Amino acid sequence: MPELKRTPVDAATVITLARAARLQLSQARAEELAGTMDVVFGLLDRLDEVALGETAPAFAYQAKCAKAEE
Repeated sequence: MPELKRTPVDAATVITLARAARLQLSQARAEELAGTMDVVFGLLDRLDEVALGETAPAFAYQAKCAKAEE
């Protein structure tokens, strides 16, 4: 799978996205959100680096419940 580089988020991008969603943001709020988004995206990038190997997805787990003896 090719590695995709994430585009850094700045206040202008946040304001553009907010306008597309018909939201009004002040410049200060947009700058705050841009910083927060960079942190969140950084955490997501770190999760992408985790080697999962052959771990089966959780939905494939077959739990067998044993009935308690009475």
